[in-house]
Amino acid sequence: MWNCPPSRILVPVDFGEASGRAVAVAAALAARIGARLHLLHAEVFEVPAYFTHDQLKTLERERTIARGRAQEFLQDFARRHGASRFTSEIDEGLPTAAIVEAAGHADLVVMGTHGRRGPARWWIGSVAERVIHGSPTPVLVVRADSAGVPAEAIFAHPMLVSPAPADDDAPTRVAAGLASAFGGEVAAAAITCQADLVRDRQATLIVVSHEGRHGALLAHPAEHWLRSCSLPMLFVPGSVSKSARTESLNQDPGHHVPEGLK
Repeated sequence: MWNCPPSRILVPVDFGEASGRAVAVAAALAARIGARLHLLHAEVFEVPAYFTHDQLKTLERERTIARGRAQEFLQDFARRHGASRFTSEIDEGLPTAAIVEAAGHADLVVMGTHGRRGPARWWIGSVAERVIHGSPTPVLVVRADSAGVPAEAIFAHPMLVSPAPADDDAPTRVAAGLASAFGGEVAAAAITCQADLVRDRQATLIVVSHEGRHGALLAHPAEHWLRSCSLPMLFVPGSVSKSARTESLNQDPGHHVPEGLK
């Protein structure tokens, strides 16, 4: 069960421009609300089946060295994109599986997507989409080409997608909590169609309620216009527990050295 407001934020990193933007957004949010920030880089390292025992021993030594260098590069990457207090991890597994597993120890996942295929297809079929399907916690997806927008501006005017389950207030609570951290406010009316989004040009974030584990994300009623959405999107599962911390995020959280997500 994830908590709101989030106290643990996970950022998957592939060292691309999009994940750099995700680090910047997550770092700004973590600093504002006093959350712990954890960076994860996952990459499969295949061993050729024909390697001899001696070759495997040599390869293992090289992998140990490479892993250490990757850890150093990950930490440098984080600092270059605005993170100052964080933990980091290198995982030698499949990216999607590693991210979804780590998401189980987080309250929020922030990840980037490149959008190279244009706004109508910027998230379809990507690692981000597969993580959204499997993550038990909310996933905030940001675009690489939004780097010129201050991170805090993302949370200025979130808009919720409707319809959502009548008893599901998780998206509203999460959106309101994140917005309040930066002095923002959730839009009074939910979006029901593409025209609603066009009319309210103040929208900075789209908030979607979903149950990714129980069906295809693209079957969501708002799918017809989500395909063309160029704004950051926050996908919120239905389950949420209230954090023991204060509901208000408009406070000075203080600073502490994070101890990881587990």
